[in-house]
Amino acid sequence: MEKILQTLNMCNFCTHERNNCGAEPVLSQNVTLHNGSQLDSQEAVVACGKYESPIELLKKKFH
Repeated sequence: MEKILQTLNMCNFCTHERNNCGAEPVLSQNVTLHNGSQLDSQEAVVACGKYESPIELLKKKFH
């Protein structure tokens, strides 16, 4: 049975702008799942070395 997994794009939750950040992210289209599942988006960023959470940025600024 094929299961479709919901994919979140990390760029939607990052303080950097994708086109200007200089990152080389891993796109969901390059991910191979071995359990028969598929991702619902092939264009989502699923891993990134430059990801910066807005929550962490606020914590640093106000604590």
